[in-house]
Amino acid sequence: MKYLVRVVKYFIYLSVILSLFIIVLIALDMVGTSLDEIFKNGAKSLWQVAGIIAVFAAAYPAMGFVRRGAIIPGSYRDTREGVIAVMHDRGYVLESENADVPGEERLTFRKRSPLLRLTRMFEDRITMVKELAGYRLEGPSKDLARLIGALEFRFRTPEADS
Repeated sequence: MKYLVRVVKYFIYLSVILSLFIIVLIALDMVGTSLDEIFKNGAKSLWQVAGIIAVFAAAYPAMGFVRRGAIIPGSYRDTREGVIAVMHDRGYVLESENADVPGEERLTFRKRSPLLRLTRMFEDRITMVKELAGYRLEGPSKDLARLIGALEFRFRTPEADS
């Protein structure tokens, strides 16, 4: 269900962006104001454009949201404060925490800035679940790459450097 919601959000988002782009072109008098002047096939092109947008909207959530592991030695209790500090430095705030059941410790973070959250259509949640070797992170792939690097750098041990 989450995937379908993301597809609909991205369809609307891409449609709005394209509409704004066309409005700017019309305002700059670079294209005409009728559909026949804007698109080669006139009104028939709207279905083609909608189809292209639908394909991109359906493909992006599959590539844009991933799960990856971060190697962070130590127990949940030992690493919790450091994880929260790294996430805070990267512009995230702790949204929720579930540490009641050992082995199922979970931290959920959201972007601090409402403007950044809006530009990402409120799809900015990072979920971290404690595993044996560290944490499993789930969220937008472009953010996870940076966050995993920062977390692993913060928790690297001197023994691993030599």
